[in-house]
Amino acid sequence: MKIYFATNRDPNKAAAPTDFGSRFSASGLTDLRFGSAEVTGSKFDKYVLDVAPEKLDVGLDKALVKDLSGQVLGSRKVFEEMRAEMVVNKQDCMVFIHGFNVSFKQALQRCAQLKHFYAGRPMTWLVFTWPSDGSMLPFKAYASDRDDARASGVALGRGLQKLAGFLSGTRPEDYCGQSVHLMTHSMGGYALRWAFQSIRGGSGGNLRRLLEHILMFAPDEDDDAFELEHKLQALPDMARRLSLYHNAGDLALVTSDVTKGNPDRLGAAGPRNARALPDKVNVVDCEPVTSRKLDPDGHGYYCLNETVRQDVLALLSGQAPVDIKTRKYLPELRTYRLKKA
Repeated sequence: MKIYFATNRDPNKAAAPTDFGSRFSASGLTDLRFGSAEVTGSKFDKYVLDVAPEKLDVGLDKALVKDLSGQVLGSRKVFEEMRAEMVVNKQDCMVFIHGFNVSFKQALQRCAQLKHFYAGRPMTWLVFTWPSDGSMLPFKAYASDRDDARASGVALGRGLQKLAGFLSGTRPEDYCGQSVHLMTHSMGGYALRWAFQSIRGGSGGNLRRLLEHILMFAPDEDDDAFELEHKLQALPDMARRLSLYHNAGDLALVTSDVTKGNPDRLGAAGPRNARALPDKVNVVDCEPVTSRKLDPDGHGYYCLNETVRQDVLALLSGQAPVDIKTRKYLPELRTYRLKKA
């Protein structure tokens, strides 16, 4: 199974990497490497990388006259492969941003699991994997990963803009005719905040719609994030529709709230005031369908729960939110609640 990736992690070799570690690239926080992985194994736990070659230094003389013809951009090679796959198979692209305490191997593994889980709608999948230290000390690791997620925002924002711009094409004949979606899980939603603020700052506040759907699962974000300009208030402007899935029984986010001094989590009880959200934002309560047997901490329903899977596939197929059969609309709260089968 082919999974595309973009990462600002440290490569094990500068010239032709065969793996990536748990720290930032030595070339800087915004240094992005692109490639693909052939993921195999019954648990998607084996992979072989094809890292795109990268050459940004053209020499001082050429740089002074702005001659960049000698540059080799790894992103272009990977995006060309992705666009060709999308055109031939007539399928969309899903960009996935993982959460807390995830290694490079685990990022590829989880993206492959998601591609398999949502195979009812074949898509080209790309994972943006940011550094996670993987420490066994939970408090230290959480703080470190939160810092790393914030620091990775500029790289992620740049990568999203480059991908959306490339797949849209600069000429009509380049347009692939397919959509780009974005999925985040847990602290990946916090990384998205900083990516969004980076994009917003670079565009002078004039945001264009880069994405078709944004799907946020169990975001480890503050419950007032969509109310504040410096958080996610204008994020819906980047997509045609934004769907927020939450679970009040999410033990991982309850731990984040209680033990780490965070405000109430967006991915637990949902937004503080759903009635004030734009119409394109859909809040979906997953608590009624979660299972402790299947998902002990209530944090992994996005890749384990069959009702959630059906709901997402219906949404991506273009069904109006109010017509999706897996959910019930609660007009007094302006939210949806998933129904038990």
